Amino acid sequence: MDVFLTIAAGAGILFAIAYFSGNGSKKKVLLKESIPDRLGLLEVVPASAILNKLENALPYEYINQVKLRFLSDHPEVSDDEFEWRLFELKRYFFLNSVMKNTPMFSSKVDEVWHEMLMFTKQYESFSEKYLGKMLHHTPNLEPEPAPQQRAFFDWVFAQLFDITEYTWQAWGDFFHYPMDVEVLQRIESLSDVELKKQFFNVNEENQELVNYLITKLRSQLRKAQDIYTMDRKGSFGRPALFGDLSGLSLVMVFYSYYYFDEYWDYTQVYAYSNQAHGTSGCSAVFCGSGGINDSHNDGGGHSCSSSCSSCGGGCSS
Repeated sequence: MDVFLTIAAGAGILFAIAYFSGNGSKKKVLLKESIPDRLGLLEVVPASAILNKLENALPYEYINQVKLRFLSDHPEVSDDEFEWRLFELKRYFFLNSVMKNTPMFSSKVDEVWHEMLMFTKQYESFSEKYLGKMLHHTPNLEPEPAPQQRAFFDWVFAQLFDITEYTWQAWGDFFHYPMDVEVLQRIESLSDVELKKQFFNVNEENQELVNYLITKLRSQLRKAQDIYTMDRKGSFGRPALFGDLSGLSLVMVFYSYYYFDEYWDYTQVYAYSNQAHGTSGCSAVFCGSGGINDSHNDGGGHSCSSSCSSCGGGCSS
């Protein structure tokens, strides 16, 4: 059976896709060499100090022990996929240094975290070096993700990181839930100190990043208000690729603020790329392997189903 490798660009990341002749099926092969540098942090994000501290807190010896044990316990997972899962877990750890409440919404990523916990001393050392305290893992027994927690997780994630194809496979649908409308309505009256106290962990190393996120949130809310004065239903461009979320956080803020109860009815219009790209078999931006079990239609006759596995509804740290 002949195998042809094609390199496909998606959301700024390269994936190798093996095409098998005969039955016309496709099998995607993730390459660890394609994992973005610097955790895929966007260039404008002021986060070098946090990134360096995270990497220095995870010595090679520890990670290699975790990897060997994980691959032994999960023979169905390739070496490359483990590296992608670890990549997303590091992003999750990064979020923990900034966000006050950071649920775990990915069973794939959570499995690697569980393996790290098995090495008790090394994990405690990592937590202390990185956060100055123990990063606990507490399962969330709720059957569904907490919608507003997931919404804020998605918003912060999109401000910081490139969204790769594997990102939405691991974390499930992005921006499916609206942000807390009561919080958005109070943004103008809340001071920076109050916002930090409610949402963020603030220290000397991450203060610039937290200020950056607060500025972005206030800016998007002002833009949403300006858009509403011109077009009450809102009008936004659709992404060019399934992983292009650069403008979708503004869509999220707008419809959360003005149409909270009808959020997905409006937002799903912008959830699909302009063209279906063969790398995914689905043109939906929000469509991952996600836990909502929705079937979406892009308006052009292309439907896509997502079925999210989200660690039992999310795990709280």
